Amino acid sequence: MYRIATSLTLIACLIPATVGADYPAAGKFLVATEELRGAAFARTVILLLQYEETGAMGLVVNRPTEAALADLLIDAEALSNYRGTLYWGGPVQMSSVRALLHSDAPPEGAMTIVDDVHLIPFDEAMPDTPTGQASLRFFIGYAGWAPGQLDRELAAGSWDVLPATADMVFAEDPGVIWQRLTPVRQYRAAIESGPNYGSMGIRIRDRQSDAGT
Repeated sequence: MYRIATSLTLIACLIPATVGADYPAAGKFLVATEELRGAAFARTVILLLQYEETGAMGLVVNRPTEAALADLLIDAEALSNYRGTLYWGGPVQMSSVRALLHSDAPPEGAMTIVDDVHLIPFDEAMPDTPTGQASLRFFIGYAGWAPGQLDRELAAGSWDVLPATADMVFAEDPGVIWQRLTPVRQYRAAIESGPNYGSMGIRIRDRQSDAGT
């Protein structure tokens, strides 16, 4: 019991203070749950860029591709030195490319999403931005929802909503983002369902073991 309580305390310290704010909004993560059906979004983490009455859109931040950005652009001279990974942002408008910049001095026209993460105009800002993937990431396509569609998916338990952070969006290994967020999701679910500390400790430990395999 002491070990379980200690583990819960450590997890609680890692969770942002706004963890209880589980409503969708720009700057929040949508984390796919086991209830989500279909391979396209299984174990995805989506950074919401927009959530309004007219619909919602976001970028999948943990699906790197093997494609080269220069191969997809007709005029890629401004990005000739870019060696970063191109990410699959979602299945909508696969002919479009969007960019996220991690900077405390974003260019003019940038839209701040969360912390120092900004959505930047592709055509205008590219020549003046750094070329490393530590601070700049490109996404082909995006995830989109019609009015009310995301709300229905949330009601069905397909997504959990968590606060996003710049460190998570620009994680060095994007493949582990979903696993890293899983203990937080389980902690939240346990708090909401009641203090069943014994079973909660087992679930968290099992998930951490899975993440390491």
